[in-house]
Amino acid sequence: MKEETTYGHQELINQAIDYIHTHLHQTLSSEMLAMEMDMSIYHFHRLFKSYLQETISAYITRQRMERAVMYLQTRDLSLQELSEKVGYDTPQSFSKAFKRYFGFSPIAFRNTLPLVTAETTMAEDLSSIGLQEPEVLLFPTMHVAYIRIIGPYGEKESYERRWGSLCDFLKEHTLQSSATRWFGISFDDPTVTQKKRCRFYACASVPQKIKPSGVIGTLTIENGPYVVYTYRGSYKGLLRAYTYIYSKEKERLRNALSFEEYVTWSKDPSEQITKIYIPICLNQ
Repeated sequence: MKEETTYGHQELINQAIDYIHTHLHQTLSSEMLAMEMDMSIYHFHRLFKSYLQETISAYITRQRMERAVMYLQTRDLSLQELSEKVGYDTPQSFSKAFKRYFGFSPIAFRNTLPLVTAETTMAEDLSSIGLQEPEVLLFPTMHVAYIRIIGPYGEKESYERRWGSLCDFLKEHTLQSSATRWFGISFDDPTVTQKKRCRFYACASVPQKIKPSGVIGTLTIENGPYVVYTYRGSYKGLLRAYTYIYSKEKERLRNALSFEEYVTWSKDPSEQITKIYIPICLNQ
């Protein structure tokens, strides 16, 4: 019973985190989330904090502030637009919360950012970063099973263990085949988020939507246009690649998940091929 209870709790925490992440632009409260998870607010508070070592309100605030920083770094948005995207009613309430969290206003933060544009980054050519010329494609709707990893990106032991657990789940439920595709979704910027709190989803495509099961969650990558960059090299170079890509694609980004697909893996990092998918608007 204890193992089954823990398994069920993990499912609920997965669902709660995914709900928060996709509704940061809306009003969120402990009461609403507890109701969404069909739990008493007292039990939900205790469960959430025991798994994430943060209260619900602290977690939501952190996610909103870190999402705001991501937008400030990658998008040219007015304070009004930025406030709405991270769930604040007015620019004033957002600015006050941002300053309380970081110690300075969003405008002051934006002014500290280096002026990085597509023109300035062209000083680094694609090949020096390990990138090929991009292509634009329409990505189909795809269902994936994922396992969440919280901690420093690329930490060998935890990543190997979690990817192994995902593979075991797929094999146990006969979901893995030659058509299975492997993806990764990084939700946090390690230059902003504490490394121990960075969230990564190790994902595998599945032929149809499945029910969450314990540590295994599910999500759907919605169809739409993406610009796709092929990267060859060590995974340690992906952050540099993303920095280049976001600066170049800044004007046409749309609100959807960016993700990477692991096309080939090799013991020789120079032979590893990863495709980076960035959601874009085609009319810009």
